[in-house]
Amino acid sequence: MIEFIKVNIYSIAAIILAIVILLFLYKRGNIDLVRKIILSLVVKAEKALGSGTGELKYAMVVENIYHRLPIVLSILITKKELDCMIENAVDYMKEYLRIKEGEANLLGYDNEYKYLNVFKIN
Repeated sequence: MIEFIKVNIYSIAAIILAIVILLFLYKRGNIDLVRKIILSLVVKAEKALGSGTGELKYAMVVENIYHRLPIVLSILITKKELDCMIENAVDYMKEYLRIKEGEANLLGYDNEYKYLNVFKIN
């Protein structure tokens, strides 16, 4: 086995390098998809939990992101990158709502809360 590795070290190194490059390109090509998924999860968490529950919303997003991402991407994206993307999504959502103040809300239309299971309307 060791002799095989010694004889084919350049081929093995080239194959490993090619795999690493392909994984990097796969990750880079799907980063926009990951950002869109995170943004949708951030909005969903904000709808479900409301304001003042930042830690719970963060936990909800992190828990759900790993169920939505392909396995390869969930391995390739570091926790630091994920935290950064979540923060960017939160900032984007806040800025969007600030700009569209009075025109937009997270619920989409005024009476949607009546149809959500989270709220109890008498």
